[in-house]
Amino acid sequence: MPVTSILLAVLIAFALMAFRLFNSLRTMQIHLGFGAVLPRYESPQLFWLAIALQCLGLGTLFAIVYVVCFVAPNQPMS
Repeated sequence: MPVTSILLAVLIAFALMAFRLFNSLRTMQIHLGFGAVLPRYESPQLFWLAIALQCLGLGTLFAIVYVVCFVAPNQPMS
């Protein structure tokens, strides 16, 4: 049961981060948490750095899902 609750929480976080990344790439603006907006043409390096960090976060969540679903069930109990 704890594995399913971990997996559910990670999948919800994965879906929210994927939606946020898709929205940022669609509008070419990143809405920061405190109300500021970072457009692509104002600071391209900072924009793409923020996109790269969002992709890194998605990769981390994907790695957690991979471990929970495919690696952990195949480990012998000792």
